[in-house]
Amino acid sequence: MKKSYKTALGLPVLAMATSLLAGCGSNRNNFAYDLDFNVDVKGQTIQMWAGFGSAINDVLDDVLDEFTRLTGVKVEYESKSSYPECLKAVTLAATKGAYPHVVVGYPDHFASYVKSDIIVRLDYYFENDVHNPTFEPEGQKFKITDFYNDYMVENQSVEFDENGKGYTLGVPFNKSTEVLVYNKSFFEYCASKDDLKDKIYVPASYDELETVGKNILAYFKDNNLYGKEIKNDSGKTVLDLRDIFAPDFNDATKRFKPFSYDSQANLFITNVRQNGGKYTEFDKATKRGYLAFDSQETRTGLTQLKKLYDENVLGIPADWNEAKYGSNPFKACKTVMTLGSSAGVANDATAGNKFEIGAAPVPYVNADKKFVISQGANLALLDKGSREQRVAAWQLIKFLSKYANGYFCSKTGYYPTCAYAEKEGGMWANVVKDSEFYEEDYATWLEQARESLSTTDMIRAETADVNLKHYIDDAKGWVKFVDAPFSGSADIREAVASITPWVFTGQRTIDKAISEMYSKLDDYVRK
Repeated sequence: MKKSYKTALGLPVLAMATSLLAGCGSNRNNFAYDLDFNVDVKGQTIQMWAGFGSAINDVLDDVLDEFTRLTGVKVEYESKSSYPECLKAVTLAATKGAYPHVVVGYPDHFASYVKSDIIVRLDYYFENDVHNPTFEPEGQKFKITDFYNDYMVENQSVEFDENGKGYTLGVPFNKSTEVLVYNKSFFEYCASKDDLKDKIYVPASYDELETVGKNILAYFKDNNLYGKEIKNDSGKTVLDLRDIFAPDFNDATKRFKPFSYDSQANLFITNVRQNGGKYTEFDKATKRGYLAFDSQETRTGLTQLKKLYDENVLGIPADWNEAKYGSNPFKACKTVMTLGSSAGVANDATAGNKFEIGAAPVPYVNADKKFVISQGANLALLDKGSREQRVAAWQLIKFLSKYANGYFCSKTGYYPTCAYAEKEGGMWANVVKDSEFYEEDYATWLEQARESLSTTDMIRAETADVNLKHYIDDAKGWVKFVDAPFSGSADIREAVASITPWVFTGQRTIDKAISEMYSKLDDYVRK
């Protein structure tokens, strides 16, 4: 059943929990930490809000239908169309007590919910959780240690006890990061040419990006390739430049630049980190967050990015009159590399397989600071409902984050939250083979996707391999990071997205951009 407003059903018998979470504030609802996890909650109704678009909602509808079939709890699901809108909706509803039982959001959203005193600490739920036979295979338990540490750290960095230990406020659900998507047909063509293979390749660092980008521009100019097709030895077009011109062409929508970067907030924040700087910081003593990017590291990073932009190696969506993304310029051969969310790589796939695409890790500034931003949201329980509804909501979180996570990821391009979803569990727990949702497991899907005729499946598989073979391989040295979440950090993130366009287009100098942003965000400047 496909719909933007979703209703589902069901939950089973749970086990007894007697202990209360140590350190819980007296202003919390007593029901939140006084639950019988053995209570029969079949037939209960709970609400869930998220900020997904229609494509993700279609998959989530199926997942919630399956949760209903297995358990019997009714889930009234509403999409608020975007994460910021979901945050606004919950914040507004908090004044009336009309918020949902379960919400999908970022850690900085959860910081706002802490301030509103509506979010539930989940340590007690993990400590007292019991096996649910309707969707948990025999012998399985639900533990904090199930989940990849990078994803859990962000959920334990929002609210702290008197000893500075973080409470667990969320469970990872739909996780992604950034990847470099490139025109594989073009780069393979270059690799086949003796005079190009050492000049044009997929760059690993920003220094390599500058070299490769300038070599691409020189190759096109020296060989008069603008306005023409580049074909391989078999006669297949690997890059169609028939309607594309040099970066200084008077029509911006037809200009070529080798590399584009989608999110200007991510570009700024990641570059600060990769240069050894700090973006923001949270003070546990004052319980406030502060700006921290007025530094030499930030200036060094912006100077390098500005140079790449001035050399026409780097472009941003606005350069092609695009609002947010570089996928359209990439598909139109106005660029051969685009950097964006791993969850959105399907948008880079061309109609009719115009050219093959590949995925690689994002470029780094320094090999010892290979930071890549952790994206995607988490599931939280809000302080609402009867004891039965709270237990039902907890079971929904378990199901979404672990037991149905492999299926959800295979259909959306998100990364699995834990090893169980990625390697051990089936796509669905306790689903019979004649079910319409039956799949072997995520690993099997990945193997099949690598050989698929579907461009979407193939690029999702390549993106998954970037995560498996690079980002979560300790030997490769990558760190998925989330900066300190606090009330207001979402506003800071939205504001700093202006810095790189200001600097690139010459609207402000680097010093002026930083000082003006500090003035604009004065509430978050240490006094």
